[in-house]
Amino acid sequence: MKRTILTLIIFATALAVLAQATQPCVVKQYNQKQQKTPLAGVQVTVNNAGNTTSGADGRLTLTFRTLKPGDHVSLISAKKPGYEIFNKHAVDQWTITRGTTFELVLVRSDYFAQLKEKLTQSSTDSYKAKYEQALRELEKQKKAGKMKEAEYNQKLDELETNYQTQLTNLDNYIDQFARIDLSQVSAEEQRILDMVDEGKIDEAVKAYEALDISGKLRQARENKKALSEAKARIEEEEAQQEQAIKDLKEKQQREIATLKLAGGKENYDKVARILKENALADTTDIDAVEEYGLFAFIQCDFKEAERFYLISLNGSKDDFHRQTVFQNILGLIYNRLQNFSKSEEYYLKAMESCEHLYYQDTVVYIKQLAIIQSNLGALYSDLQENEKAEEYFLKALENLSSLSEQNPDAYREELAEGQHNLGTFYERTLNYTKAKEYYLKALNNETQLFNNNPDAFRPSLALTLNNLGNLHTALHDYAKAEEYKLKALEHYTQLFRQNPDAYRASLATTQNNLGALYMNLHNYAKAEEYFLQAMENKAQLFSQNPETYCEDLANIQNNLGNLHADLHDYAKAEEYYLKALENYTQLFSQNPEAYRADLATIQNDLGNLYKDIYNYSKAEEYHLQALENRTQLFNQNPDAYREGLAMSQINLGVLYHYFQNYSKAEEYYLKALENYTYLFNQDLDTYRTELAKTQYNLGLLYNDLHDYVKAEEYYLQALENYTQLFTQNPDKYHSNVALTQKCLADIYDKNEQFAKAEEYYLLSLENYKMLFEKQPDEYRADLAWVQYSLMYIYAVDDTRLNQYDDMLNAALENYEVLYQRAKDYQPKIVELRNRKGWRLLYTDKTDEAIVLFESTYQLAPKESTYLLSQGYNAKAYEYANNKDFTNALETIDRAIALQPEEANLYDSKGEILLMKGDEQDAVKMWQKVLELDPDFLKTHNSNLYKQLKEKGLRTE
Repeated sequence: MKRTILTLIIFATALAVLAQATQPCVVKQYNQKQQKTPLAGVQVTVNNAGNTTSGADGRLTLTFRTLKPGDHVSLISAKKPGYEIFNKHAVDQWTITRGTTFELVLVRSDYFAQLKEKLTQSSTDSYKAKYEQALRELEKQKKAGKMKEAEYNQKLDELETNYQTQLTNLDNYIDQFARIDLSQVSAEEQRILDMVDEGKIDEAVKAYEALDISGKLRQARENKKALSEAKARIEEEEAQQEQAIKDLKEKQQREIATLKLAGGKENYDKVARILKENALADTTDIDAVEEYGLFAFIQCDFKEAERFYLISLNGSKDDFHRQTVFQNILGLIYNRLQNFSKSEEYYLKAMESCEHLYYQDTVVYIKQLAIIQSNLGALYSDLQENEKAEEYFLKALENLSSLSEQNPDAYREELAEGQHNLGTFYERTLNYTKAKEYYLKALNNETQLFNNNPDAFRPSLALTLNNLGNLHTALHDYAKAEEYKLKALEHYTQLFRQNPDAYRASLATTQNNLGALYMNLHNYAKAEEYFLQAMENKAQLFSQNPETYCEDLANIQNNLGNLHADLHDYAKAEEYYLKALENYTQLFSQNPEAYRADLATIQNDLGNLYKDIYNYSKAEEYHLQALENRTQLFNQNPDAYREGLAMSQINLGVLYHYFQNYSKAEEYYLKALENYTYLFNQDLDTYRTELAKTQYNLGLLYNDLHDYVKAEEYYLQALENYTQLFTQNPDKYHSNVALTQKCLADIYDKNEQFAKAEEYYLLSLENYKMLFEKQPDEYRADLAWVQYSLMYIYAVDDTRLNQYDDMLNAALENYEVLYQRAKDYQPKIVELRNRKGWRLLYTDKTDEAIVLFESTYQLAPKESTYLLSQGYNAKAYEYANNKDFTNALETIDRAIALQPEEANLYDSKGEILLMKGDEQDAVKMWQKVLELDPDFLKTHNSNLYKQLKEKGLRTE
């Protein structure tokens, strides 16, 4: 029978037990709920090691040795010379289903024969006595003239017939009675059975009647019915209360959303109070407890977060998924609390829980596993346990790479950070080959990030360029070292052009880096050239006080700090930077107006240094100091220092965003937005890019906060500005436009605004197509992802199947190319090939569908077995309809080989056999269908059954 949905029903039809016992035995089957695989055959053996007991009747308890999963079972034989099946009637009625316990009892034949002989004698005596008594009564009535001869003869014949019938059926009655298992009989009933044993059968019958078993059974059934009705009423009341709770929860969530939208400390305090009251009202409501714990964590109240996540963890012991989430967050909490041993403990627990889930569903849990591994790598890196840090960074990077292949934009920053961490690690351990490999990968991702948001990622990109320059210096590849350092200089020069006073020191620092490179090259002329350029810039800054040498000293110290930073001698770099800071502070104390900007610069450099060495508390400290100075400069001369102030605000916003301190990140991003908006209004062309980047950052922030209304607002503003920039410089801003459109589409998709999602996905699609034409390798993954997303939008509308097919085919074509380069695309390939194969099968392109199904079956049998079997099933019908029964039967057998327990496939084979004219084998196939699925006709409209029934063949 053809069908279009997957139904998998597995039946076991009987129990195969080979008894190796010499005594009565009991064999019990495992409960199915305790097994991970379908329950199957049981092999019985005597436990010779012990655990056997003998009773007065010679009973012996027997245990099975093996339980083999995966096979169906049948009763083959339980006979052995000299033994009998004691509970034969029960065995004949066996139907094996999930969770059922079966017993097989064997007894010695001589014991059984003796029991039957004794029952036969007592029953025969009873029948004979009743016969003789009735005969005497007949003769008595005849002699008394109360009965005529004809009537007497008739009654006598009836008496004889009944007596002989009883004797004839005696063996069957005796056999049934002898098989009664007396091990569970009560003392009261045992006395009745003793009467039977003594031949007092009539008395036993009366005793059973006195027990009123039928009346008690009827009453028990009535009681059960009453309990069921009461249970139903309670369940209905519970359902009503559950609905009331659900409605109130939804109202409260809307109240909370309104408070968050209103903003301000007062409203956030109200949110905290509401969530905490929810959590404490019922600490078994894990959702409520977790919600408040997460809120406390986001608000950086880590002690409160610790308390409620521990409650959540304790209340979710049987849920591996939630255990994983809670343990990971507790690891983060203890890291924030600097309790590193506890942090490590919970990270490791989270990883163990996640690995358990990962092997069950890789696609769903790979991201969570990567996050935990990355957290562990960061922890061990902070603790300077290099071997462990490397191990977990590599594991995290492997998983992040897999995710990035599927969605590059969503995971690019995390991927770049992981690659940079490994580059730094391998450079420090002198493994330059690997250091280069990971630095280049980080550079590629940071370049793309920079293209989307220069303000946020220019410092990290410059740092990676400097690191590559240093690495190539160590590798004696000086040409490459020079190339990368000149690129770094280009970035700092760009910053200097925008604001010379603010970035003169930064430019001097870059010039000093090139000077250091040329010193390594022993090209002292160029080294001097760049050192002198750096000195010239420093001299201009200190021209107001030529009499003091503090200026020169500060410059030299600053140069030395940069030199040691490039060499990753961070201790020395810190030493010289701090000395430079000390001198700039002195200069500042003498002339604050002249040196506040320089002081802010060295503070900013120190902030970056500490960020690079993962001392985030100090990074924050110096960035805040820089911000304070730039704020004062701004207050004195807004026009000159507004841009510098905005940059510091962006630096802090990025830092707090990285910390997941979203409230502070929001604060600094909004301040930067205010300043860039002002600058933009003064000079549209100069500041449109920075404004667009800030708006895009805010979109990212609110997306992380799940405030999709605000995220949409800022993404739309960023898109408007990127679109304007695109019209002026298409090559530079094309990817920004496409990415922002995709971000908007993702938000609408999440909020089920599918019309808008489609609109922006289509816009993004057109832009990625144009980018792809110029740079296929760079944009193929982005293009494929948008096509894949559109495919899902069209999938839900049967009227848009043509568009669904277009996106499916386009996405598959691109993922096939990507798959040839990276096998991490395999899940996408399997899904899309199967989807296309199903569409081909649906449109009767069976051969093409089978080719696709067979290709995916080679990659992922579990995901493709059913589809391939359906392809073979359809092809078998095609052969049969063309009277090619040889190929038809061969093909349906291939389907059955893939799914041997699928009743529908045997139904198909039976129908094909009937088409061939092989009625007997068709009947056998129908019997196989019923063997596998006794309820098949309840769920299937079987042509095989109808035709067999019409032909008068036995079908039941």
